[in-house]
Amino acid sequence: MAFHIRDMTGEEIAVFADVIHDLARIPQDVDPREATSERILRLLRGDTLASYVWEPAKGRYYNPVSVNHDESNVAQYVASLQFSDPLTHRMRRLQGAQIVESSFPMNELEKTEFYTDFLQPDGMYHGLNIFLPSKSGKVFDLRVWRNRHHEPFCQREIDLLDTLAAHIGRSLQAGDEGLAILTPREREIGRLIARGCTDKEISDILGIGFSTVRTHVNRCFEKLDCSNRAELSARFSATLLG
Repeated sequence: MAFHIRDMTGEEIAVFADVIHDLARIPQDVDPREATSERILRLLRGDTLASYVWEPAKGRYYNPVSVNHDESNVAQYVASLQFSDPLTHRMRRLQGAQIVESSFPMNELEKTEFYTDFLQPDGMYHGLNIFLPSKSGKVFDLRVWRNRHHEPFCQREIDLLDTLAAHIGRSLQAGDEGLAILTPREREIGRLIARGCTDKEISDILGIGFSTVRTHVNRCFEKLDCSNRAELSARFSATLLG
């Protein structure tokens, strides 16, 4: 292992082994970030974790996965704050796990509206980032933060995240052409569409509003680059059977 095994407790070693085991066996229609984020946060001894998908063609992030973040704060990042984020644009060009302070000193970052509007409300101060490019051109990122009262991240966490990233990247590559890019609700709706259900039937089955179903269906179209329900159904069926 690339990281220092002496810096891990027996419990952390067991969690690490479980994460590696699960990443190697996650089905194509399950987002590996969702399946492992809580345990990765524990291994990195962080307070909050967030992961987004960068779509270069559209110049924006979407499909967040987060742990210990205020959901409204994450939604606000996707909707607007990402466009005033001075940190991620700078760090996305770097390779491997990187400590935020090494690229963007906190005394500089604290002066930005991004810190005041996004980082500070969730107590994010010491950061660790990694960006994982995929075959399709999308970039998956992983952002882990500690509050200002904790020690900054160090070489232990860099080595550990780099080691984990190799396994996360392989799992993301396997699912990138499949359904992992969808949220659990979107995958659920996609399966019902593949079974021939109408939006009204899906609304009744899942107990959610018709307009909510339409929103999820449209997001499935966008994420999987499908023009209509027939294409979506075919894509879903092929992925599930493949």
